[in-house]
Amino acid sequence: MSSLPVSWRVPLRVAVRLVVSAAVLCLLTVAPAHAEPIATTPPPQPTSGPGGSDYTAGGVRVSEGGSGDSAWYVFEPVDPQPASAPLAVISHGYGEFAGYQMLAGLIHHTVRKGNVVIYPRWQASPLTPCPGPFDIEPCVRAAVDGIRGALDFLRADPTRVPPDLARTSYFGNSFGGILTANFLTRWEHYGVPRPRAVFLEDPHDGGLAGPGEPALADDLGGIPSDVLLECHSGAEGVISEAGKADSSCNAIFPKLTSLPAENKSIVLTHTDAHGTPPLSSDHGVAGGSPDPEGAVWGTIDAYDYYFVWKVWDALRNAAYYGEDREYALADTPEHRYTGTWSDGTPVIPLKIQDHAPIRP
Repeated sequence: MSSLPVSWRVPLRVAVRLVVSAAVLCLLTVAPAHAEPIATTPPPQPTSGPGGSDYTAGGVRVSEGGSGDSAWYVFEPVDPQPASAPLAVISHGYGEFAGYQMLAGLIHHTVRKGNVVIYPRWQASPLTPCPGPFDIEPCVRAAVDGIRGALDFLRADPTRVPPDLARTSYFGNSFGGILTANFLTRWEHYGVPRPRAVFLEDPHDGGLAGPGEPALADDLGGIPSDVLLECHSGAEGVISEAGKADSSCNAIFPKLTSLPAENKSIVLTHTDAHGTPPLSSDHGVAGGSPDPEGAVWGTIDAYDYYFVWKVWDALRNAAYYGEDREYALADTPEHRYTGTWSDGTPVIPLKIQDHAPIRP
């Protein structure tokens, strides 16, 4: 095998070095001297399924009425407008008397999934109509009046989406969770639609009258036995506060005597700071607005998509159609799953029990 002439060898090596040097210089010129690490981000909304963005309605029509502590908002699915729709009642917490932005993300998601939402605005100012947990009945009555007033509004106008009252579910946030439990155990007495599914989000009466939710009704056995129910407490929410380990869901769950174990779950979220922004388990997990200007309590994040919205959707689907039960009840993989960070790390899953107490 013949070799290159000696006179060619040095120039060839030099040429190779020049090419390599030029390539390295080019890379150094194009690439930053200190490349920033890629941030780990939370999971985005899934495109389908419970909690997903496969919406049946393109828009939301908002109406309001009533007065004082018995005011209400009604949200209807439009574009297209259905001939009828299931009803979802969403009740706010104490002191949330200005608008509905605190729960706007949840409301809009629920409506665009094909439901009419009634939002009883049961409080018009601080400390009314009940002074916190000391005499809760006026607040219960105000919420009930708001629900009934909104139903009268929908019935009176044939251009509205008529709610299918045989498919009615309830979501109660914080103090609204205590109200919801109290009026649902006497749903016939108050004349509100019979519940099919219930989600209680870190329910709490404020603690001013003592721990253990003393504003809660003594007996919740009036809730129908076929209701599907989830109660959530955050690891950094109410039960993390001094003296409140047995408050929130831990106070409610033992009183749900009419519900068999398979129809109820008590669950716990944990704060997950693996990525940016972190996912918080503080009080207010369900809070968030699609409008950044109105995001007064939290933002919409993976704990909405993969927990609150997912379970809320699945509870209704299971109650109405016998579908998606595994996403809402019992200690199943589908129920525990709360998404995956962008680097492939799973978000801390739900802790799920069919009995209280639940502990971080």
